[in-house]
Amino acid sequence: MKRVLTVILPILFFYILSCKKDKIPAPVIKEYLHIAHTRTDANPDLDSLVEQLNYKKYDLLFLGGDIASLTSEDDATMQHVDAIFDVGNENTLWSLGNHDYTDLARVQNFTNRPPYYAYNKNGITFIVLDTQDSLSNVIGQQKIFFDGVVDTIQSSSHLIVLHHKLIWMYGDSYLESLASSTSNVDIDTCSYCINPNNFYQDIYPKLFEVKQRGIDVLCIGGDIGFYAKSFYHVSPEGIYFLASGISSGSNSNKALLFTHDVTNRKLIWEFKLLTEL
Repeated sequence: MKRVLTVILPILFFYILSCKKDKIPAPVIKEYLHIAHTRTDANPDLDSLVEQLNYKKYDLLFLGGDIASLTSEDDATMQHVDAIFDVGNENTLWSLGNHDYTDLARVQNFTNRPPYYAYNKNGITFIVLDTQDSLSNVIGQQKIFFDGVVDTIQSSSHLIVLHHKLIWMYGDSYLESLASSTSNVDIDTCSYCINPNNFYQDIYPKLFEVKQRGIDVLCIGGDIGFYAKSFYHVSPEGIYFLASGISSGSNSNKALLFTHDVTNRKLIWEFKLLTEL
């Protein structure tokens, strides 16, 4: 009996050790939420359901713009918005819309960020664009900044570009045909419209370069909600165009929910009714 135990015990010992080595750690899962066009027609009120949601349970919050009727008109409205979304939190990324644009200095006092910036979290690079500046064009210092970020991305699993206007609808014949039934505003020359712009001339080629490095690229807009609550399109080069936004009081309002497997560098998304969040 002793001899049998002498043989079995070493085998059990090495079996236990091998099991420990082969055990795969549980993946790290994070959730991110994109919500936009939450305004009503009167400051400081937002859509009533939007004001009731618990945003603290999300690891990142993306605000797609047009948060209140005139978000930065006064401190009281900004304080109301901040109480709901915690806009000064580094994990709240806000792409400004025309309804947020009254006083940029006031916005910066609450966010401690300029109108456009970059952020890196959980292996993803984020670029927040200011599409209200320069009538939908990304030019001047913003273009220099954009180029400087995208030219240096190497190890990120994804690049996510957050913006308000659906600037990629101009310059693509198929997307242009969908603009009037998707975007809250038409392709036109007004200050809040989707203006003729340089997206496909100067921005898209840079995004494609990033894609060619094996990094997935997503552009996410927020100026929808009146005619459509969600939008999804993939370009021939594999660039994702997404948008989500709401119309205050509608029972079909949706937000865009991301589930990020940080361990395995995988990102999936779905459009969810606000009542399901």
